[in-house]
Amino acid sequence: MDKAIFKVDKPVYLTKDEIKEKYWNRQVLLTNIEMAPKNTMAGGIVRYYGTDAMKELWGVLKELNKAERKTIGCCTVEYIGTMPNIPINLYVGGGDA
Repeated sequence: MDKAIFKVDKPVYLTKDEIKEKYWNRQVLLTNIEMAPKNTMAGGIVRYYGTDAMKELWGVLKELNKAERKTIGCCTVEYIGTMPNIPINLYVGGGDA
């Protein structure tokens, strides 16, 4: 599968369930993450998504963090989906580092 990154044209806040529905089996660059109780993600803004491009998405996030540090809030790159014997990762961290 070819590596591909796509920029979301009009990024808006989505709940965790909306992100799962729209980006299942994709890698996403999330910003403005809001947390729910027990350190689970409530939602956030998907700015970019990709396939087989985690390294590239982390590079985009690094640049975004330099340019828009104050507006992107807590952010990370995550795989949305399941892998054999590994449940979906609903915890999202990251941020101002």
